[in-house]
Amino acid sequence: MMAPAKHSPDPCNIDSPREASMAARNTRSRPTGGRRNPAPKSGNGRIPAFAAGLGSGLVLAFALALIGLWPGERKVSEPARETATAAVPPAGVRFEFPDMLRDARLLVPYVEEYLQPEQTVEEGVNYLLQAGAFRREEDADRRRAQILLLDLDARTLRVTREGATWHRVLVGPFPDRNRVRDAQLKLLEDRIDSIVLRSDRT
Repeated sequence: MMAPAKHSPDPCNIDSPREASMAARNTRSRPTGGRRNPAPKSGNGRIPAFAAGLGSGLVLAFALALIGLWPGERKVSEPARETATAAVPPAGVRFEFPDMLRDARLLVPYVEEYLQPEQTVEEGVNYLLQAGAFRREEDADRRRAQILLLDLDARTLRVTREGATWHRVLVGPFPDRNRVRDAQLKLLEDRIDSIVLRSDRT
């Protein structure tokens, strides 16, 4: 007696749950002939876009720099035009300053003879300067030597007053007050005080 032939399981006729799960898994894993996997994108396409953006940025920066320079040039040139315009007086304007100067000359009176300077010479009078009085003769001689260095005539004079002896330092004589004043200024420059004395000429 012949044994019955074994038939392969039909996927459409599945009795057990395990066989149904395996059939569904095999169906999902089979690739279809109509689909194609997309090719990986290459990174080289980003370089042209980056270069285009960089070029646009440089052009924009250059344009902004030019726009920033133009107002400064206008500011520099405008004051120059104003200065040049102000230097030219408008038509019809007459300056009165030269006329004022011409009229001012007329205010100065005309003097035919100038007054002579005051006479400082007194007849029969000499002037002396006393540049110190010392009890010790050595101190008087030291002051006299200091005055001689100023190109002035100086001498010492010994006098006795109320029982005390003094050595006076005299500068001069001078014939007029102008020379006395000049000598007194020289002494002051060297920090030497003095008093004016009058004496009769002999």
